[in-house]
Amino acid sequence: MSSPRYTTGWVHNLQTVPKSTNAGHVIALASSFSAIALLSIIIRIATKFKILKGIGTDDVAATLSMVLGLVYSALAIYQTRWGLGLHIEDFPSANPVPFSKIQYVGGPIYCLAVLGFKVSLVASYIRVAGFNRNYKIFLMVVMAMVIANQVIYTILLSFACRPIAKQWDPTIPGVCIDQLATYFGLGGSSLAFDFIIIVLPFPILRRLQLDTRKKIGLGALFALGFFITIVQGLRVRTISRLRVYTDSEPIIEWSIIEINIGVLIACVPSFVPMMRSASVRVQSIQKSYHSRNASTSKRQSKLITPGTSTNRYSKDFDSPKRSSKVLSPPPPALGTLGEDHDEQDLWAKRRGWNEDTYGWSDANAVPMTALEARVRSMDGDGSDRGREIREGIMVSHSVSISRDSSVPP
Repeated sequence: MSSPRYTTGWVHNLQTVPKSTNAGHVIALASSFSAIALLSIIIRIATKFKILKGIGTDDVAATLSMVLGLVYSALAIYQTRWGLGLHIEDFPSANPVPFSKIQYVGGPIYCLAVLGFKVSLVASYIRVAGFNRNYKIFLMVVMAMVIANQVIYTILLSFACRPIAKQWDPTIPGVCIDQLATYFGLGGSSLAFDFIIIVLPFPILRRLQLDTRKKIGLGALFALGFFITIVQGLRVRTISRLRVYTDSEPIIEWSIIEINIGVLIACVPSFVPMMRSASVRVQSIQKSYHSRNASTSKRQSKLITPGTSTNRYSKDFDSPKRSSKVLSPPPPALGTLGEDHDEQDLWAKRRGWNEDTYGWSDANAVPMTALEARVRSMDGDGSDRGREIREGIMVSHSVSISRDSSVPP
């Protein structure tokens, strides 16, 4: 049986291959969720610059949250090299100190990363509901409370021990606060503020002059924040199951999910203008395509099929119906519209003619004034049939323009 990946050769000071490790799961989770958050920010910033022509406080806060989330994920991946994902019985005895140093750095970064997307959400509410002064003040108070809460716990996690080095080396003499209680307090307060932030936009949403369908859509977007509340609850639950300091893999995984999904949810409302713009562009392209096809079909219906057929103007002048009678060929043609000629070449070959001695089979091109004289000549009886020709001309497969013998060049 092959040994699991990310064991010997990956974990420092690991001499024997353990039966199992969750290091690969941590790396995959950190990489995939970080990519989601990064893509969300790219779309958000691109949308703001292209459509809204600028960025605001909410965009800056969401971007900072994403950057801190990337740092936290990178620390988690690096921590697997010092034993994250291993069971306590397989943990190398030389690794607790470097492992704990990385974990010490990750705590404050987590607090500030969570603060970023929370501030982004509240700032977006302020921008939307800024027309209501009292509600705007209330939102700003909530934002200040969220910032204060996260900053306080950032300081507590940074200075939990005196001296600070005791946080990663318990053999150093000193004193520490109860870090497990600190994590519970941070999780509980974050859970409460998550719920407050979720319900904040609904009172003002009812006052917006939007139709019911749009209100439901916006409400669904804001309700996505409930997912963050669920993740935070699961994270607090894993804290209660923490056995030893090195058994922190579940907490770190839920922290990665919370940060990056929080960034995604903060960015979702900004996707709407981009999707609307993309929809308009697709509709414009489709309309242009159909219009171009219709125009091409219309032009093709007017074009005369090229070829060298001997069929000419055919009409039974004694009957209003078309006849299959083929007239005898006219005098030698000065120009014929075929595969090697276009309309411009054909008309260029009529130089020296009088304006009353030419004809064209397409009634939309020029008046059919000269055809009357030529048809009399072709039929030979001199009867007055020009009127009937003007009323309807059947276009044959080719067109000939010939010199009339009665008209001098």
